[in-house]
Amino acid sequence: MITSIVFSKDRPLQLDLCLKSIQKNFSDSTNTVVLHKYSDEYQEALNTLMGEHSVRFVRQGESIYQDILDIVIKSENKYVCMFTDDNIVYRPANIHPSAYANIFAAPEVTCISLRLGHNINTRYHHGYRSDDICYKYQEIYDFVFIPKTLYPYGSYWSYSHSVDGHIFKKQDIVRMFNELEYLNRVFHYKQTPNEVESQMQKFWTQSGQFMVSLKHSIVVNSPNNRVSDTHTQNFSGEKFNYDTDFLLGKYLSGKRIDLDILDFSSIVCPHQEVDIAGALV
Repeated sequence: MITSIVFSKDRPLQLDLCLKSIQKNFSDSTNTVVLHKYSDEYQEALNTLMGEHSVRFVRQGESIYQDILDIVIKSENKYVCMFTDDNIVYRPANIHPSAYANIFAAPEVTCISLRLGHNINTRYHHGYRSDDICYKYQEIYDFVFIPKTLYPYGSYWSYSHSVDGHIFKKQDIVRMFNELEYLNRVFHYKQTPNEVESQMQKFWTQSGQFMVSLKHSIVVNSPNNRVSDTHTQNFSGEKFNYDTDFLLGKYLSGKRIDLDILDFSSIVCPHQEVDIAGALV
């Protein structure tokens, strides 16, 4: 039904958690592919990940845009969801299979966002906290339909093209990434998920008016550490900051993050740090 692409770079401990959370709370809907770019010192950890998880691992090539396009074109599923390795599917999706087709039958729908819901009311940006509340919407059964153009661009309720748990129609991803790969060959884009998301914004005005979410979010991004040198304005590690070497050492020693120990009782922001090291077992 859904092909989920998980972008991962040098975060074996967090990827392990992400995959386990997908398996527990989203596995009825998705087949998962990990698109990875791991440094040499992470090779042992990557081999362990491949042995512990029965998902497809694809090494990132020269063009991440072509990689995504290849994965999606070869997929037999009608929908595509994107995750980063520090995403956590922290609640069961509980979406009936027929709901995807019914929702996407409306041409006005751009995506289904798993990171939005009525619990989301806060935004952290450049070290500042502000309100970001969904005040214009329509509820239909278990879903919230959000008219994205009624919100300032960049608001969570307007930001339809995200790689943090957004589901798109396969045909839309193929159309976007055919163009992005052509532009990548001309302009030589940076090869990171953050840059992918930035370039996807080119299609914001061409996409439908509505984003759709559940009434309560099921995906959160826990930005405990930074592994990319792009988009340095995005906050990370402000509350629970963990060095990548520290996390690698824990993973290689056999430690894993226990999903059931983590506290998700007060998720109010799609990017909200969780104390992942406090749940190591």
